[in-house]
Amino acid sequence: MSGTLPDAGGPVISVQHLSVKARARAILDDINLDFGRSSLTAVIGPSGCGKTTFVRTLNRMAELTPGLTVEGSVLYLGQNIYDTQVNPVMVRRRIGMVFQRPTVFPTSVFENAAFGLRLIHEDEDTIDKRVTEGLQQAGLWEEVKDDLDRAALSLSGGQQQRLCIARALSVQPKVILLDEPCSALDPAATQRVEATMEFLKQNYVLILVTHNVGQAARVSDRIAVLSSGRLIEVGATADVLERPQQAFTEQFITGRFT
Repeated sequence: MSGTLPDAGGPVISVQHLSVKARARAILDDINLDFGRSSLTAVIGPSGCGKTTFVRTLNRMAELTPGLTVEGSVLYLGQNIYDTQVNPVMVRRRIGMVFQRPTVFPTSVFENAAFGLRLIHEDEDTIDKRVTEGLQQAGLWEEVKDDLDRAALSLSGGQQQRLCIARALSVQPKVILLDEPCSALDPAATQRVEATMEFLKQNYVLILVTHNVGQAARVSDRIAVLSSGRLIEVGATADVLERPQQAFTEQFITGRFT
């Protein structure tokens, strides 16, 4: 990220003793978790448990919030992204993020998808190629290919979210963070975004924050459960949902708290 990183073996992201504090209050407490290639991990837990803060630490977006202190390490292909010589802009290029609500700009579909590429001054041929590839991978190409000059804000909410995914993909990241990307979408749009996630996990590391246990069951390979800032359980999706090891996990996924 300060230069070209080797494509080393092992996990793509390794979180080691990660803690986040807001002044004296602990938001995350000593989290250790690895993320392997071609996978989708769903991060679940009750509101306020630290899910969004956790994913924001994985590409250094948490440091944009005043008053937060990050301790521990986040290794991307073996390099700590919090090392002082690492450029956070390059971190966010390699580890993209899609937010809860679509963040489209008041420009065309094409220019929205090309936004990151223009920031890094790619040539027009490269921009054309990567925009097309990004829209195809995001499952939006067939819906917009004949009208790329169309205003992005005229798209439906689900199409806008897939456009945001295409924008993240165009700069060729290895990891995509998704912070409740379907929470503002109707069921049909949610289904299309979930289909996109299932396709992308074949070639990318996807880390999904969701409050929807059903969504985690449908799209994830693995589930990590947070409670009060601590990682209390992690395992294959079927194991966590069908044979939870912790009483809290069972209570959360069934909605039956004692």
